[in-house]
Amino acid sequence: MKMKIIAIVGILLVCICTFAAVKKVSPVSWGMWGNYNTASGLALKGYDPVAYIQDAKAMPGNSEFTVAWGDANWQFASAENMTLFEQDPEAYAPQYGGFCSFAASKGFTADISPDAWHVRDAKLYVFADKNVQADWVAGIEDGTLEASNANWGKR
Repeated sequence: MKMKIIAIVGILLVCICTFAAVKKVSPVSWGMWGNYNTASGLALKGYDPVAYIQDAKAMPGNSEFTVAWGDANWQFASAENMTLFEQDPEAYAPQYGGFCSFAASKGFTADISPDAWHVRDAKLYVFADKNVQADWVAGIEDGTLEASNANWGKR
């Protein structure tokens, strides 16, 4: 019986660690996934950070327009967007390293869906899904933005 419990605990730990690695989940303070979320090998899963802010659209980037910045590779839908990013990358890079803004408000990191996003005061916020996006945006007046900022500052 004792061996079965040890085996089950071992399997659970492997599953939890695998989930954490795939979804880039960890306490924010660990900073174990780097400065920018590159779970797919690219920042923003290859989506154009400039398009979110300039065009209010989630647009896939093109490998022809790729820039290395901040320990991540960024792709753009056009040469124009790539140039805008190169001129001022911090103006277009997502907040919280491109990790889920809702997760940051709770003190951890999580991977994102490029279709779940919000622009506020010309800053890009991305989310794990549209449900947590809606919750985070609805909670801005109650402090979700401040909580995200405070937790991310602990890195």
